[in-house]
Amino acid sequence: MKKKIGKQLVLYTLILAVVYLGIIKYQQYTTDSYLAEFRALRGEETIEHMGTLYKDILEYEATYKLTPQVSAQLVQNLLATGKKLKEIDQKLKQKYPQKHVDFSYLYQDLFLVVRQLQDKANDAKLAVMVVHAVEGLGNIKVQLYSSRK
Repeated sequence: MKKKIGKQLVLYTLILAVVYLGIIKYQQYTTDSYLAEFRALRGEETIEHMGTLYKDILEYEATYKLTPQVSAQLVQNLLATGKKLKEIDQKLKQKYPQKHVDFSYLYQDLFLVVRQLQDKANDAKLAVMVVHAVEGLGNIKVQLYSSRK
């Protein structure tokens, strides 16, 4: 009787281990597929371009070269990049509804930076907003790549 229970226990443990490993492999597969699609849609490049624009804003502001014309050009570039990221986000949401990474705070940061660039009354806040937006870009990279371990 004890041998039969022992064999069943080993069998059930083995089945549970196989199911657990299968679930882990499936999650890894969906994560890899999501990242491959993100790269194919040029999501990494879009995020890097957004980071470069934020860096440019800080450089222009630090060297006192942030003129209204430069600000207008940066706003245009930021809005175009944000629109591109939103399109990528929508495509990923449709294809991977359960595995989706939330980009919404990047849009909020973008909106705040654009508003600050357009409002010259509070120049002191611009650098803080840009630094916060850059932190958001770092956080999205962590979210994207931390699940890949």
